[in-house]
Amino acid sequence: MTEASVVPERIDTPQEARAAISSRGAAVARGLHTEEDALAFAAEVLGDKCIRLGRQFEASMRNHQREAAVVDAQPVDERGRKRSFGKPGERMTAHNDGFAFGDYAPDHLFLWCKRPAESGGDSFLVDAWKLTELLAADPATADLAEFCRTVDIDHSEPNFAQSTYAPIVRVVPSGRVQARYHPYLAPVPGSTRPADADMLARWNDTVLHVRDTGPMFQAEAGEMICVDNYRLLHGRDGYTDPARELYSIWGWTTDAVAVPVQQLDIVEPDLAGLTG
Repeated sequence: MTEASVVPERIDTPQEARAAISSRGAAVARGLHTEEDALAFAAEVLGDKCIRLGRQFEASMRNHQREAAVVDAQPVDERGRKRSFGKPGERMTAHNDGFAFGDYAPDHLFLWCKRPAESGGDSFLVDAWKLTELLAADPATADLAEFCRTVDIDHSEPNFAQSTYAPIVRVVPSGRVQARYHPYLAPVPGSTRPADADMLARWNDTVLHVRDTGPMFQAEAGEMICVDNYRLLHGRDGYTDPARELYSIWGWTTDAVAVPVQQLDIVEPDLAGLTG
């Protein structure tokens, strides 16, 4: 299953980035020495399709500590799920950014590295769409692929319920493929399908296996990881260097299922405010 891991090629132009994202789901852009450079490059990658683009958050140890403290104080939900931002020293769970927002998650993600960690903090990418194709090709796991493609599940985070349900894998109205994972996936509330929880546990184990056995790579200072956020999962290894600094930039294009009208808050998601 490690064939679903992606180590992106390094490129120099927005045109090269766009082509690499289309074919493999990701690219690493070089020579972006300021955040303004990174935003301008991302805008050119999205081109005329761009609807919304901007910095979402600073991925640093100091910012993580502030945000994690708020999340840690949030209660367990009625299904026994508890949000956590984890710890910088731990390997991050694989995920699509903005998963708390369901259909309003960005369809593109840009991770600009201002300063890498002296050690640790390497990135990983998993092509979740390809992973389900690999599952489907194996008779031992074809049932899991079928579940991912056909059964609606709850994609919400604890205490932040979404208004719609959908399969893990789908083709969105624009024709783009979307394949999702995060650690809070659950059966639809009131589901009469007892096997759904077991299938979700298998999907969880499969993604974790690919994360932990696949290759990683490091983004250097001035580089930006450009990602198809619908198709690829991402994350980073643990690190302890307090000077590591990376910025997450979210982009929505005309391919997106839905586009929010305001800046999103991943710490305390305002789902009611997505449409104004």
